[in-house]
Amino acid sequence: MPAEPQDNQQTLWTRVLEAVAEQVSPHTFDTWFRPVVFTSFSDDAVRLTVPNDTFRQGLLDNYGNLLGDILAAITPFPCRLEISPRIEDRVSDGLSLLPVIHISEVESDAGKQPWLIERLWSAHAVGFVSGPPKSFKTWTTLEMAVSVASGTPCFGTFPVHRSGPVLLFAAEDPMPALRSRLESLARNHGLTLDQVDIRVIRADSLRLDRQGDREKLAATVDHHRPAMLILDPLVRLHSLDENQAGPMAELLGHLRVLQRSLGTSIAIIHHSRKNSARSAGQSLRGSSDLYAFVDSLVSLQYRNGRVTLSAEHRSAPGLPPLPLELVAAAQKDRAPSLRIATNQNDDQAVQVALEDRIIGFLSKSQSAPTADSIRAALQVRKQRVLEALRALLAKGEIRREGKNYILEKNRASD
Repeated sequence: MPAEPQDNQQTLWTRVLEAVAEQVSPHTFDTWFRPVVFTSFSDDAVRLTVPNDTFRQGLLDNYGNLLGDILAAITPFPCRLEISPRIEDRVSDGLSLLPVIHISEVESDAGKQPWLIERLWSAHAVGFVSGPPKSFKTWTTLEMAVSVASGTPCFGTFPVHRSGPVLLFAAEDPMPALRSRLESLARNHGLTLDQVDIRVIRADSLRLDRQGDREKLAATVDHHRPAMLILDPLVRLHSLDENQAGPMAELLGHLRVLQRSLGTSIAIIHHSRKNSARSAGQSLRGSSDLYAFVDSLVSLQYRNGRVTLSAEHRSAPGLPPLPLELVAAAQKDRAPSLRIATNQNDDQAVQVALEDRIIGFLSKSQSAPTADSIRAALQVRKQRVLEALRALLAKGEIRREGKNYILEKNRASD
């Protein structure tokens, strides 16, 4: 039967309902026929929609024959009856919709701190610490670990905004060597190893292209609830071809799900290409999708014979290159430690950045803070704070009243 215009179809269904009403009680009509929605009348079929599958079965059992007889009397040709439950009922019977919420229900991040380590690692980021061989990748990541685990500034400069346990899997470093490095870095923070909450996964291997290892890692992270998970290095976590976007996207997608479900930041050490003239992100070894994946990327590169550290982030300003140096310990039996190199120009750049932070802090302060309260708020060594305050006093951008510091009016109105 060819399809009829919609108004003719609706008229036919109205005639069906009128015939039904003549043969059943008003109560029966209200119960079983008013909830029925006429869908279409074509291809030798009358299509109806009902509230749910239970209703559908009851209508067919009790009144299917009645509807069939009425249709046969009204239509000059044979037609069948097709009754379907609404989509909501089909979903409850096994079909799944993707979860959807109104944008107003999405949690706002207004007022929340965007950093785990200020300017180095975003809050809840998944990303890489990358660089060519022997460029202090592991040293840098362990320095980040000590800072997060202790709540002390990274490299003595970058404040930590969320401290907590750090969970570490180091596939290439022997345990004694790992302990020696961490002891040295902790000492550089004025701490003993007992004061730094770093927990080491002792498994011989961790292969995240295997479901069993994925489940073990997820259970371990869920148990320890670290502020940061460090995996060193990416190449030891799988047997995939890193140049193939599909398999790598699936593996990294698993880490993204792990981060979102358990609320931990994840830092993965990864190699970059040797002698690459491209940008830090584009020099990552493997598929270009690796760079597109990251929330934070800490890059270590050789520049003019020195190793420099820089950072970039998906949703925050980056950090320009800073030189790093490995400093020998005073005792021969102890490991060296990593620090930002004390080049005069670079030191001046760090000091200027600190002065800007102090100006920003004073502009938002409701009272006149002391040097100690400024140091505590910015998590910077007291000596650096005092040097910056002296410089700002000399420039006339702040003034001192007793032990308190106040932003000058002309600067406050900028």
